[in-house]
Amino acid sequence: MNILVNLKANGLRTALAALAAGVLVVAFVAAGAAQEVPPIEIDNTAPRAVKLVVLLAVFLVILIGMRHVRLPHFLRSMLVWAAMFLGLVALYAYRAPLETAGREVLSVLLPGATIVNGSKVIVRRAYQGHFVVDAEVNDAPVSFLFDTGASIVVLAAADAQRAGFHPESLDYRIPVMTAAGLTRVAPVRVDEIRVGSIVASNVRAAVAQPGELDTSLLGMTFLDRLSGYEVRRDRLVLNP
Repeated sequence: MNILVNLKANGLRTALAALAAGVLVVAFVAAGAAQEVPPIEIDNTAPRAVKLVVLLAVFLVILIGMRHVRLPHFLRSMLVWAAMFLGLVALYAYRAPLETAGREVLSVLLPGATIVNGSKVIVRRAYQGHFVVDAEVNDAPVSFLFDTGASIVVLAAADAQRAGFHPESLDYRIPVMTAAGLTRVAPVRVDEIRVGSIVASNVRAAVAQPGELDTSLLGMTFLDRLSGYEVRRDRLVLNP
């Protein structure tokens, strides 16, 4: 066992020494060729041929030095490393479409997750048939129900509290009609609503009374800030 290890070590040392010698020879030949060739007419045919011969000799010396190393195992390892390197290069080259594909998969698994495509924001339809939009209200995460029938943005009490409002101290004086009947909401101003890459500041909104609304509504006071929005089959496209 020790003899085999020594042979492998000697073979590798021989290969490295031969490689270093080959590099020195190539550098010496290139330097000599550059000094001997006249400056007017340059012919690189002979120097290139010499370089190829030297490189071939170095390669043969390396093979001779590695005669005690199991060549199939070495070639197999080289192929594995080459495949890994090419795979990393491919992942880097196609990182943009792979990132988009990953977000598409995420939007299917987590409806409401936004996909930023250029300047547009795309949201996939949720399982219930509605569009649920994940957003940030004053840096607090809020899931909105896309609702063109709501004239203003309406925050559920729990969402409003996370966004920095105090539902118990608000004035619920504005009557509104909902699917559940007549109720009252409190007017507020939201500093910022962010949906993906779309940001709207100083948005007029309202807070529903505790227990009156389960999901916040992304109404027209935010949607009117957009240049447009459309539904394409199972996707909602928001244009800033």
